[in-house]
Amino acid sequence: MSTTTKLRKPSGRKPITDASITHYTHLWGATGIPFSEETTHYQEPPQIQQAQQQLLTQSPALRSLMLLSGPNGVGKSHLVSHWKERLDPRLYCAIAITQASLSHAGLLAYLARKFGKAGGTRSTTLMHLEEALAELGETTAVIILDEAQNYSHGALEEIRLLLGIGLSRRPAFSLVLIGDEHLLGSLRLRSHRALYSRIACHHQLKAWESQEIEDLLETSQHAVGLNDPIIIPAAIDLIT
Repeated sequence: MSTTTKLRKPSGRKPITDASITHYTHLWGATGIPFSEETTHYQEPPQIQQAQQQLLTQSPALRSLMLLSGPNGVGKSHLVSHWKERLDPRLYCAIAITQASLSHAGLLAYLARKFGKAGGTRSTTLMHLEEALAELGETTAVIILDEAQNYSHGALEEIRLLLGIGLSRRPAFSLVLIGDEHLLGSLRLRSHRALYSRIACHHQLKAWESQEIEDLLETSQHAVGLNDPIIIPAAIDLIT
């Protein structure tokens, strides 16, 4: 006896595409897509500007260690991602690592592969990393560790030791640690004191004020010709 399997019909929901977004944008009477980088030119709050200034000038130029901390959802990773994209590739080679579950050995192997080198034993991987950093010449490597509060002590210690690889006169690369508001306190502990002592600058992002969010929404709407309020105060309260 044969059996017949009924296939479920696909839902009628249409996928969201650039074309459909443009269509709905025109229905709203907007001249462009609101809240996009192409249409919004917003003056960011002072705390964001200060963080960008530290990231863009101090950390890479001095090959220093910067700590960017703050509660979840304030835009730490987003800020660093945009900063990373704007780095001049002729001057900087930026590598972002988002897998905080990597062991110390896995972290070294991952870095080696990112630099185009093969992994292997710890000694072999370290040798390959030293070669990769030397091959960069005057180009500064920038290593970014996201969710740094979740890295093990061994992984953070490996990164600290890498800063002095080859007995170079200055750090072998610039290091940016991104973590929650408790990361700085954790690094002050005796087990991380050596890494803590290398922090050149620390910037803590705070949650945006209600007025800052309202200014962003208003600027983004006006930029595409939406002058009537389309977001009710209750929705803004949910954001804040």
